[in-house]
Amino acid sequence: MRASLWLCVLVPSALASQQPGRKIEGELSGNLFFGNTQQVLASTRAEFERADSGSAFRTIGRFNYGETTTDLTGTIVSKRSWNAGSNYDYRPFADFTPFVRAGFESSLENRIDRRYSVGAGSRYNIVRTTATDAIVSVGVAGEQTVSLPPGDSAGATTLARATTSLRLRRDFTPRVTFTSETSYQPALTTGNDYTILSINALKMRIARFAALTLTFRDNYDSRAVTRGARVNNDGELLVGLLTTF
Repeated sequence: MRASLWLCVLVPSALASQQPGRKIEGELSGNLFFGNTQQVLASTRAEFERADSGSAFRTIGRFNYGETTTDLTGTIVSKRSWNAGSNYDYRPFADFTPFVRAGFESSLENRIDRRYSVGAGSRYNIVRTTATDAIVSVGVAGEQTVSLPPGDSAGATTLARATTSLRLRRDFTPRVTFTSETSYQPALTTGNDYTILSINALKMRIARFAALTLTFRDNYDSRAVTRGARVNNDGELLVGLLTTF
């Protein structure tokens, strides 16, 4: 038998008086699966964005924590990861938008002690209406990954990646929104080194500043097993509460 349970209370209070073009979001989500193996997962996310016709700045932070309990191993930490990033866009409402971005990541489940990346590129707004967005991005990034000991055979690697992503948003009703973003980042010099991240989220607004969310997140890192991870693919299904200020 398998059931899921979500628990949510929320994150930050309003940080400052709001101005046009500014958005602050906080989200807390999680699930609980039980049966032969009991698994608990909690996830928090905070985001700040400010935009006008000339430029846009966005920063985001995310933390995951999970535990697994079995008769054989007892309770162990199965997931502990966090990442932070920011990007700056020039003329964000134009058809073509140049951008620069930077990020940091650490992941127990993918055996990443630390990963830094800095990149630049351009985004093309294919469709942008009040109800629908379709945006494609291309660019290049420099990346350094330090593996989490022990047992890794990858060590520290520094490389350049191509970055591509497709983002879709559709407002089905004023209260229900679906978003999907998939990014593919192959190494420029090694054909079998790539990452794929797909995030699909359904949001149902229940109040002016609050919404329920259902999110499926799938992260594939072709070098994770080489670093000592159990598998290359890591996915999660989360139910949560989102607030927007």
